[in-house]
Amino acid sequence: MPEGPEVRRMALRLARVLVGPPREALALVHPRLAPFQATLDPLPITGVESRGKAFLLHFGTTHSLYVHLQLYGRWAIHRAATEPRSTRALRLAVRTPTHQARLYSATSLEVLPRDALDRHPFLGRLGPDVFDPETTAPRIAARLQAPAHRRRQLAGLLLDQGVLAGIGNYLRAEICFDAGLDPRRSPAGLSAAEAAALGESVLRICHRALDQGGTTTDAELQALGRRQGWPRRRMRHFVFGRDGQRCFVCASPVARADLGGRRMYWCPTCQT
Repeated sequence: MPEGPEVRRMALRLARVLVGPPREALALVHPRLAPFQATLDPLPITGVESRGKAFLLHFGTTHSLYVHLQLYGRWAIHRAATEPRSTRALRLAVRTPTHQARLYSATSLEVLPRDALDRHPFLGRLGPDVFDPETTAPRIAARLQAPAHRRRQLAGLLLDQGVLAGIGNYLRAEICFDAGLDPRRSPAGLSAAEAAALGESVLRICHRALDQGGTTTDAELQALGRRQGWPRRRMRHFVFGRDGQRCFVCASPVARADLGGRRMYWCPTCQT
């Protein structure tokens, strides 16, 4: 399942091609969407938004199309003149004079009134989105240390979309590494400096993944990797997927365990 940075990147791409140009065609193919064809046809797409791992396509000022890709959904953007071929099931298609956007295989789809978004079963439970400009490092630290969350293990807490929206499995491992924190610790045991560092790491790693297409390592390590002729996959993450390999910082073997119901990676020396 794509995580917050991947969803955000696609939302930005969709916005660039769909918001502004006149729309030439809209095809709502999925049976759940088809009844809204006549309602949405005359409305321009006025925005594309990501909330955690969900997309919102805003039509005019009255309606929004909710899309969650889950495991199998996929957006594809093509030039308007191309004839896309896919074995996937088409859910919807939008064409402008220059581009077309097509959604395949997704099953979590709804057309919602704009004023009802916060009452949606998924959207209404989301915590602050890590890419929302109002989601600051102090706000993140305070949220993680709230009484309802502060005794939970960081490994599970960072995956909870009701606490912070957009963090997934590779991000939580890289965030804990960047903050120098053992993922088995809880916010209740963090010093004020450690909690502040964790808030900063959430933003730094998530925005780095957004800017670098999922890569979470810094420019210094990537430059070293290029000089050494490493393949991109070797320098993509500090610890995620690197169990048994040497930590880039201290050369200790990277550990792996199932934490929070999913595989977690960390450096036992750098993360305390």
